[in-house]
Amino acid sequence: MIGYYTRDFRTSNLDAAVDYLVLICLNVDLGGAAGKAQASLCHEALRELILETREFAQLLGDIRNDGTRLKGTVERRLKLLDLSDQEVFLKTVTVQAASVADDNGRTIDAVLLFHLAEHFDNVIVTINRALSDSLAIDLSEPDLKLQPLKPRSQALGQGQPQPNIPANSSFSLTAVSDPATLARNMVSLYDSSPIYHAKILPRNRTTAATLLVLTQIKSHIRSQNWSLALPLIASTHLLPLSARGNIPDIRAHAANTNSLPQLVARHLGHLVLWCIMALGGERAGLEEGKGG
Repeated sequence: MIGYYTRDFRTSNLDAAVDYLVLICLNVDLGGAAGKAQASLCHEALRELILETREFAQLLGDIRNDGTRLKGTVERRLKLLDLSDQEVFLKTVTVQAASVADDNGRTIDAVLLFHLAEHFDNVIVTINRALSDSLAIDLSEPDLKLQPLKPRSQALGQGQPQPNIPANSSFSLTAVSDPATLARNMVSLYDSSPIYHAKILPRNRTTAATLLVLTQIKSHIRSQNWSLALPLIASTHLLPLSARGNIPDIRAHAANTNSLPQLVARHLGHLVLWCIMALGGERAGLEEGKGG
């Protein structure tokens, strides 16, 4: 009954909806199976609310630009939920929401939720997929834009607005729509502390760094900044540019491409094309200079 009642305002007044659902746990003092059933109903109702509304930042928490965490509405009420292990419950719900968001293609939601659940490697894996998909878009097409995070309500703690935070704004690190900006934000955060590094596979970190360089190259090619693109292409070591026509070196380099991550290897064709475009553009510029 309480669940159905909150449907009328769960979107417009999330804090009130959570408070009503938490009331279900008042019946845990019934004892025995009846009390446990009431607690389970409350926990399931909260999971449903989180997944249905997608108000992840407000319900489960957010992160500031400096990486500090902000508690969400549900976390601030954990003591009322009759949980044997509050941390496990919160992480379980957060990971479930992250998986649903990831499956539905909501990259920014998934990144925030995996971060809050301290699944930092999953954050990088999710970001890498978004970067790779963005690179696959043709130069003549608009860049890939991610579905933005739902903005947080101004009321974040104890019913009081946070100072210096505009109403209906999201100040989350993930409040962006550009995959490259999202990746740079999260990589910068994770590079700031060894705590994060220990939970991220080196291969995934390397993949992210390579994809970010490829994103820069694509941007320079699109704006015809050939002199900036060529050094970056060489720095990736993905093409045998230093072989100087040496066939054995070229073949050895080609054989090594089999060990590249798939998210990087799929763009070798693009990189070859961009390299040809950059070399052609640079040559045309030099010839123009001579002619002048």
